Amino acid sequence: MLASNNLRRFLARLLGWTNERAVDHALHSIDLAVAHRAQLVISGAGDLVPIAYALHRRMLGPESPFIVCDPRRGNTPASVRAPANRESGVAALSAAAGGSLCVRRSRLPGDFSSVVPRLRSSDDVQYIVCWRGNDDAHPLLVAPAPIHVPSTKDRASELPRVVDEYAHEAIATLWARDTCFTDHDRAWVLEHAASSLSEIEKATLRLVALRTCANMSTAAARLGMAPVSLSRWIGRRQLPSKISTT
Repeated sequence: MLASNNLRRFLARLLGWTNERAVDHALHSIDLAVAHRAQLVISGAGDLVPIAYALHRRMLGPESPFIVCDPRRGNTPASVRAPANRESGVAALSAAAGGSLCVRRSRLPGDFSSVVPRLRSSDDVQYIVCWRGNDDAHPLLVAPAPIHVPSTKDRASELPRVVDEYAHEAIATLWARDTCFTDHDRAWVLEHAASSLSEIEKATLRLVALRTCANMSTAAARLGMAPVSLSRWIGRRQLPSKISTT
């Protein structure tokens, strides 16, 4: 059985700490995917690629390749902020050898028909489909059971714990001090950046970077993003106190 305590804990964070049946079903789907007996389908609202990436790291390890194939995002390397992307499905499949190939169902590459037979015969690439929404009538969302990530609106009582767990991960990722995420920061994320798990993950990582670094440019470099992009994100929000953006 592939399940580890780390993976089970993460699935509980995604699906709900009291929803043990959903966690057990998710573990079964993951076992099938790792054995190359089925694709892994993740459904829900918001951007699901960060969730797929997090699952990949816990399933296959952080050193194995995780390649997204999104023709709208160009050919980009991996960074702290986002995984590597390839426009071409064939190129993505080649780069994903020994790891995972992830696609957004709504943004399949133009050469996807060439990728399908190679995926079916491959025992070296785990295939992950991110599916926004929850169309129960579609075959991909029936068998094997998808991992359906519930809305954060349905988990209001659990969100403080969700934010804290993502903050702990951000602190570990950036080698920061525990004091780099405060109670005030948690309250800010809950009020301004908790519409999805991906938004919580992004906000906690950026807040920790901003608290750790002397200025916005240094924080952007640690996040692997352009200073102007971080500046725009800041400009749309009233950030918590004592964060330097100069």
